[in-house]
Amino acid sequence: MKTFKKFAALLVAALMVLAMAVPAMADDPAPTPAPAYDYPLTVTGLMDGDTVKFYQVIEWVGDAAGNVAGWKAVDAYKSVLTETVLKEMLVGDSTQTPAVAPVGMTTEIAGKLAALAANGADATSISGGTATYNNASSGMWMALVTPADANTVYNPVFVSADYNKETGHTGTAAVTGQYAEGVAKKSTVTLSKTADDKLNNHKDEKAGTVAVGDTIEFTVTTTIPAFGEVYESPKFDVTDNLNGLELVGDSITVTGEGVAAANYTITPASYDKADTYTIAFDPEYLKTVKAATDITIVYQAKVTEEASDAINQKDNEVTIKYSHDPNNQSDYAVKKDTTQHYTFTLDASAIGGGDKTSQKGTKTSELVKVGVDAEGKPLTQKTETSTIEDGTKETWTSPLEGAQFGLYSASTCKEEELVKSTSTTADGRMTFDGLDQGTYYLKEIKAPDGFVTSTDVYTIVIAAEIESVKVTETVEGKEVSYDTDVLKSYTVTITDPEGNSVEAAKYTFTNTKTATDNDIQWTVMECVEHPFPINNTKGTELPSTGGMGTTILYVAGSILVLGAAVIMITRRRVRG
Repeated sequence: MKTFKKFAALLVAALMVLAMAVPAMADDPAPTPAPAYDYPLTVTGLMDGDTVKFYQVIEWVGDAAGNVAGWKAVDAYKSVLTETVLKEMLVGDSTQTPAVAPVGMTTEIAGKLAALAANGADATSISGGTATYNNASSGMWMALVTPADANTVYNPVFVSADYNKETGHTGTAAVTGQYAEGVAKKSTVTLSKTADDKLNNHKDEKAGTVAVGDTIEFTVTTTIPAFGEVYESPKFDVTDNLNGLELVGDSITVTGEGVAAANYTITPASYDKADTYTIAFDPEYLKTVKAATDITIVYQAKVTEEASDAINQKDNEVTIKYSHDPNNQSDYAVKKDTTQHYTFTLDASAIGGGDKTSQKGTKTSELVKVGVDAEGKPLTQKTETSTIEDGTKETWTSPLEGAQFGLYSASTCKEEELVKSTSTTADGRMTFDGLDQGTYYLKEIKAPDGFVTSTDVYTIVIAAEIESVKVTETVEGKEVSYDTDVLKSYTVTITDPEGNSVEAAKYTFTNTKTATDNDIQWTVMECVEHPFPINNTKGTELPSTGGMGTTILYVAGSILVLGAAVIMITRRRVRG
């Protein structure tokens, strides 16, 4: 094995020359210790803030004259480093044809030794990415690194403290990872989740704001660390929890170099319309991963009616759990990332129906329908008031119930361009929910009885401002940090047919998140509202120029013509 080529030259040279035939057995009488080793051990390739412990796993032993005569496993590691294993590692078998070369330190043995690690000695110093230990006795040492960055995974490092009688010390410390790279081998675990609204042509491609019914494409990227066989049963699981969304069946794809469908399991197996899934990578596959491997997960999910509350906010989170400590293989590190998506509602309950802030559950008042006479004066003195708290309160009189309105995607307001339709309630409000930000066009479809249907088209613009916030929270007892995009503010601007614009409402939020509440909360909502009244004039609706209106005119005209003909004929007969 390539691992041994660099390691054995320093580790066993003296044994091969001086005492290859005289190995020290675990059951032999206690041999004379080899002379003290006086050159420091070093491990390079570290990052600032890392800590290192050194553990001696093999002792070199000497004869009465102080010569190196063999080796033996340190007691704590004898269950792994048996006599047979030591010979395979350090000597091989020259009696075979061809000779069997020593295998060196394998990842499997390294993992088993790391799992047994106990009574380690801290590095004497760590500086410039190098850890130094000055109190080593002759033999083989294992260095285990605890990273300062929780996203980094280190594999064990093995260092030779060999003794040379002529010089008194080796003059250099042999440093090797299990792949004979000479530095600490590490992997950085990454996690990112993004959302794209590109499947909906009428929307922007950033999925921070969406509409009910949109299909969003999510991408999760992560990195499987170089586990190798250091872990007996390594773990790497990806769990994605969705809110206000349902998965589209057969849309999950997993790609990565050397990754096949047989290497992971998706739960549930049938996930169509589900709101969560887990991808668990097979431990046997993970043990074959000897270099950090990038993984990409892509799937689609549809925005459901659950996301139709006003200013609806949904926190969609992906979490990975993975092995990270070969000395504690039942412990798992955690990483998390989230996306947010928001829908908007004109004239409804602010921030849905929740109760975590005083602003929730109170009515907004961007659009109102009022009844007026031919001179534009209110028909009644009934007064309605904006009920949203901590904002500028506006009132309106003569609310009109039963007016039918359509919200359209284009100013031509054709039937195929209809987005939503609604009727005004007793307080004159009209509600359109589950909307994305963007430009819409409002037109009355039918006035209540006794009123004239307006042909005016109003332009409504919902504009959202998204900000990035850093979140630190505790997940399964582990502190995690990540950045996520959240709603900072949004405005509703209405323009009448003459081009007069009014900012009917503006809402600004202060976003927070705590370790005990995993949903981002708006602790403060500042709002200003100026309800935009849309008049319906009292009067008799004239017959339309199409449909039944035209038919009635035709029938009436025909009756008049027939009547005139009958009169003329009758008069002629009388004269005759």
